[in-house]
Amino acid sequence: MVSHNSLHNSSFIGSYPSYESLPEDIGSEIAFCGRSNCGKSSILNAITNNKKLAKTSKTPGRTQSINVFEVDKNKQFKIIDLPGYGYAKVSKSIRSDWGIAIDNYLNNRKCLKALVIIMDIRHPFKDDDLTLINWCEKKNLPLITLLNKSDKLSKNKASQEQLRALNTLEGLTIKSSVISTSATTKEGINELTEVMLDLLDK
Repeated sequence: MVSHNSLHNSSFIGSYPSYESLPEDIGSEIAFCGRSNCGKSSILNAITNNKKLAKTSKTPGRTQSINVFEVDKNKQFKIIDLPGYGYAKVSKSIRSDWGIAIDNYLNNRKCLKALVIIMDIRHPFKDDDLTLINWCEKKNLPLITLLNKSDKLSKNKASQEQLRALNTLEGLTIKSSVISTSATTKEGINELTEVMLDLLDK
């Protein structure tokens, strides 16, 4: 069983520019994805309790490759940090390469156990987000939806957004969770960790 301690001992394995260059497709992986500047790196640092694990940047699109973090070597569990989609201060050709890498990973990776989609709680459910949610439904892949940066809204407004998200996703048949998170206040981090560990035990 993978534990909280295992998450806190996570280590960076490498950054891979293409699907073909990734480590062997064995064990279990949970992939994190989201629009550029959704706070993905900060969430990864929060769940691993390591502020330096994933590089954070105020520049959207900092994650330009598929980053792989080893959580538990014995259990062969890894966290995958996919390139941010949507707006990014890079050329269209590079953005196209990112899209190909994400598409190849999602459609071909057999050890993928769940997808975590991170959205800015102030701007949720953009077209790219909905495309990935629908993909999870078609593939029968468990989904964890994070409404991130919840500290940017009042508690009342954040609760309204969470309810709206639950209503948006209520028609899904796959295992699905909606969690309000903040890397700043640590809101939702323990809940996210528990949901991840529960999925790995299935």
